[in-house]
Amino acid sequence: MAVQYRASKYLEGIGDTGIGTDNHFGEVNLREVQRVCSTMVSDISKVYGCDDPEKLYPEALIKNNVVKAQMAEWLYTAIELLNQCCLPLMSSARTTIEQLQEEKINDQRTIIELQEKLISKKDENLGLVSQTVEKELKSYSSALQQSCSTALSPTNIATAVKKIVKEEDRTKEVVVFGVDEEAGECVTTKISGILQQLDEKPRITGCRRIGQTVTDGSAKRPIIFSVKSTDVVYQILRKAKRLKDIEGFKTVYISPNRTLDERISRQKLVNELKERRLGDPSGRYFIRRGEIVKADN
Repeated sequence: MAVQYRASKYLEGIGDTGIGTDNHFGEVNLREVQRVCSTMVSDISKVYGCDDPEKLYPEALIKNNVVKAQMAEWLYTAIELLNQCCLPLMSSARTTIEQLQEEKINDQRTIIELQEKLISKKDENLGLVSQTVEKELKSYSSALQQSCSTALSPTNIATAVKKIVKEEDRTKEVVVFGVDEEAGECVTTKISGILQQLDEKPRITGCRRIGQTVTDGSAKRPIIFSVKSTDVVYQILRKAKRLKDIEGFKTVYISPNRTLDERISRQKLVNELKERRLGDPSGRYFIRRGEIVKADN
């Protein structure tokens, strides 16, 4: 009777881990399979005198002193690993991947349906809001026309709109004082040079001198320029005080484009600041948020 080899040396722990019985394959199973493979490859390498298992080519495995029983044991172990571990696991993985892909497609379909419902709901709510606003505006317009038709005249509305636009534009404007004025000058180039000293390179949307021209050239009219946003204005004003320490720009002063009332209030604050500094030379006074503040020593 032929001897049957069951490779108990290698596979004794495989059955205990439950690999292949219910498609279960966890960390314990992985360590057990790694142990079997490592042990068998190590034994084969020793028998064939090969230091590198990757060099176990078919021609290197032809060795007369290796008994068939030993070869049968290794072959049986490899077959068991394929049948119990690799093939069931690959089949299970394929099924799982297909299920995940199907779930992903269903989830995407659900997301699209929810997005469509959300858009539809928004459109519905927008329509209701639009109807309500239109109704209220008509009611409000009717009441105003009856009580103050003059206030809602096209001329007054246009004036109010222009005022709002002007105030909005003012917040994006900066005024520069103390810049030499020359015939044929390019004020945009001069402003760009000043801003470069502050490490600022904004896109200037408008630039001009303001005030009456003095024929003898003794006066330096202020320059007003515009940028794209109030954030850029804030950045420039925040760095403006650096100019007093830069040679050639110590007499240049940068300020926001204030209204007449704002300029009057600012001048009062500046005069009060000078008085406080004269009365208390050792104190450090400055203007912050429309108020005079004394710095802590």
